[in-house]
Amino acid sequence: MKHVKIMSLPDCDKLIYSSGIIARQIGVMIVVDDEDLGWTESYPIISGGQSKADGNVLGNDVIQTEMVCHVGEKITPRRFAEFVKRGMHEEIPATAWELYHSLRDNGSDLTLPVRAKDQETVREYHVELEFNDFHEDACCHSTDTSDFFFEVYYERGDKDDVFNQLNSQLMDYMNILDTEELGCKIIFYTVDLDYQDVVKRLNEIKIDTVNCDMYEPRR
Repeated sequence: MKHVKIMSLPDCDKLIYSSGIIARQIGVMIVVDDEDLGWTESYPIISGGQSKADGNVLGNDVIQTEMVCHVGEKITPRRFAEFVKRGMHEEIPATAWELYHSLRDNGSDLTLPVRAKDQETVREYHVELEFNDFHEDACCHSTDTSDFFFEVYYERGDKDDVFNQLNSQLMDYMNILDTEELGCKIIFYTVDLDYQDVVKRLNEIKIDTVNCDMYEPRR
């Protein structure tokens, strides 16, 4: 027979990621089996937001649930990109905009890193794009060296679709950065000669923002 035990964590200030959601963990649900002592499952219980705890249960094993940060702590775009990448690969994909709002709703937000040598804020980011169109369902994604994660799927050779999808994701990041009043620019590049024109179009978009330096062509 299986039994369920709930361990409350009312004072926990840990924000976790699981199943496309970032939220504060308020407890753990543990499921044990009397007939199989080696079988145990545990699930994190998350709050519905910073000010209310409605106890949603997520389906990932708590051991595999990754901590994002503490409530009120700021994370860098590169750290945020780790969860955007995971969110996009969920069964029901989560966008950068959705993950950002779940982070902010729980009392945290983004910050730009500073260079160790001069303590200057890093305001220019280069995103390398890789294009894999060897199959009918082609894919473009940013490399792991990039501070912002991009990924789109498209019909092989459809450059307009690639551009439009990447532009949509770029606008999500621009809106996020502007909301946080983080002035910076994102510059794309690729070693794939067949898609240099797509990258050129992305870098020539004049994006009118309050805080980000994205109006003049980046390259």
